Amino acid sequence: MIRSKAEYMYYLQADKEALKIGNKHPLLSPNSMLWLTDPIYRWERLLRKCEYWENCKPEQIWTIYRLWIRWRFARKSLSLGLSIPINTCGPGLCILHYGSIVISRHARIGANCTINSCVNIGAHKGGAPIIGDSVYIGPGAKLFGLIEISDEIKIGANAVVCTSCTEVGGTYVGVPASIVKREKEID
Repeated sequence: MIRSKAEYMYYLQADKEALKIGNKHPLLSPNSMLWLTDPIYRWERLLRKCEYWENCKPEQIWTIYRLWIRWRFARKSLSLGLSIPINTCGPGLCILHYGSIVISRHARIGANCTINSCVNIGAHKGGAPIIGDSVYIGPGAKLFGLIEISDEIKIGANAVVCTSCTEVGGTYVGVPASIVKREKEID
């Protein structure tokens, strides 16, 4: 959660690095200013701006500007098919493809997480997932309930995760998801 201007700038920089915005962006030519039109990066900047203004500027004098930022955020989220509330994702968020990503407002996602399209992270029976740092969530994955996902976990495409994944560095696939590879295994 962003609590100061310095944290706001840190989140923006971490998101930019996670999305590989700049000279190394795969869709853009070097030294180009076209990164300004990247829809995912523009949405993430708006997400962070909304978080900053909601958390750091609660004074009544800023109410109209906060409402305007929230309206822009909601409009952009709707156009991209993203249902990700503010204050749920840590720095370094990487959304690979927009469209049909739903995250519960009760879920917590750590730093440097990668989320593909058609992912659903939802609440069930009074609890929502708590996701650690550097987690990769494949396309179509569903995570729900009061579960905990450890750091550096990889969740495969179309996996359904309804129990905690505590094996650090493990790869989980299937319905329901089970571990298929541990980090310390030698290929």
